[in-house]
Formats: sequence, C-alpha cells, structure tokens
Amino acid sequence: MTEPEGPQPNRSPADAPKDYETVRNIGTVAMVAGVAISFGILIFDERSPSWPWLVGLWIMALIGVGLRIEAGIRERRRS
Repeated sequence: MTEPEGPQPNRSPADAPKDYETVRNIGTVAMVAGVAISFGILIFDERSPSWPWLVGLWIMALIGVGLRIEAGIRERRRS
C-alpha cells in the first residue's frame, strides 16, 4: 500500500517536524565544539599554536552562531 499523496486532514501544523530545533542543536554543537577545542589548543599546546586549525575552529564557532540565529528566525516565523 502507498501513502495518500494529498494533504492529510487530521494532521495539524503542530505535528509537523520542527526543523528549527535541529538547526539550533547543530549550531550549538558547532559553536561549543569550536570554542572548546580552540581554547584547548591554546591552553595545552606547549609550542606555538597551529593558527590554521585555530582559525578553522573559530570559523566553525561563527557558523554555529549563524545557525542559532537562523533557528531563532525560523521559530519566530512559525509562531
């Protein structure tokens, strides 16, 4: 059997998947991981820190901030 292709009358918008929660969670993980790993490199690296790695991790943290902002905008539009 196949699923009906038309809209389902008994399904409310509240049942729809909340994609902004997924985006927010990914953004949080990217932000926390980027900051934590870069601080770990700065604190525990006895030699001079590897700047390309640090810059990459800082960019990852900024992308995480951007994803959190996007999730906030999406959430606000739905309510």
